[in-house]
Amino acid sequence: MTDNSLAIVIPAYKTKYFDAALSSISLQANKNFKVYVCDDGSRDDIKSIADKYADQITIEYVRFDNNLGKTDLVAHWNRSVERANEEWVWFFSDDDIMSPGCTQAFFDALRSTSAQCDLYRFNIEMIDAGGQVICVKDPHPLAETGYEFLLRRLQSKSLSAAVEYIFRKDIFKQNNGFVNFPMAYCSDDASWIQFAGDKPIYTIATEKVYWRSSGINISSAKGFQDQKAEALLQFVVFVLSKFGSTGGLLPMLERWFYENLNYIPGRLSFRLAIKLSGKLDAIFKNGSPALKKVIASQLRNTRFAAVVGKWSEY
Repeated sequence: MTDNSLAIVIPAYKTKYFDAALSSISLQANKNFKVYVCDDGSRDDIKSIADKYADQITIEYVRFDNNLGKTDLVAHWNRSVERANEEWVWFFSDDDIMSPGCTQAFFDALRSTSAQCDLYRFNIEMIDAGGQVICVKDPHPLAETGYEFLLRRLQSKSLSAAVEYIFRKDIFKQNNGFVNFPMAYCSDDASWIQFAGDKPIYTIATEKVYWRSSGINISSAKGFQDQKAEALLQFVVFVLSKFGSTGGLLPMLERWFYENLNYIPGRLSFRLAIKLSGKLDAIFKNGSPALKKVIASQLRNTRFAAVVGKWSEY
């Protein structure tokens, strides 16, 4: 293991906060890494911002003329990671920020663990468009299994995003890349569970990553509600196929699904609402019609919310 075995891969499309993201990378105390800026056919001038940092960090810019992220965001994530030749990959973003000691803390963690884990992560705080912290949750445990990570996510006990994780490139290859859900929604959580395997996820507690809820990234942007709802369902299916429904997992998944459905801005198409309801009834089989709960979630911010409120009890 050497200190130049880290790739920071950025699947770039937006420029609004890109300078801030690269600035935080350029301020790292340990600069023994290579940054790959992978332009997903953006109409913005990604290259000129990347070029500003060419004399501060080792950086490679590549432009893909086809905007693959528009139809298959995970496919763009995968082709971006494939550009990296390093042993370790930090999958970062074009609008988030890392604290100055992150890369050094990662190399220190590799040494202290003898690189026995395949997945390392930082604690994360959510910031708004102006960079102000708006959400902080309890720190991650120092180490936990993929299943333990899942349980905390289902119970909303953790804040997690793709940008806080560093993974071994070989594990990425062995799993054929990231788990692919529509709009990459929930793909990161599923991928970390998959990548962890039977080894613990190790937390680097001394530094932080700041995830930006800007309203223009996929997670916080309006629209795409049908795709996001379908991704929630696919995540439920993924978890059940991997762990089964024992240990109280099924009711936790059901609650998690409807809670996260409520977080999605916009209303589902009637066609998808019917389709989802049928699949949910087949999965959860608890005698409480899913259609009522789906309708209740869609009417939560209307004058009908009180009338249908009882339908959302589960």
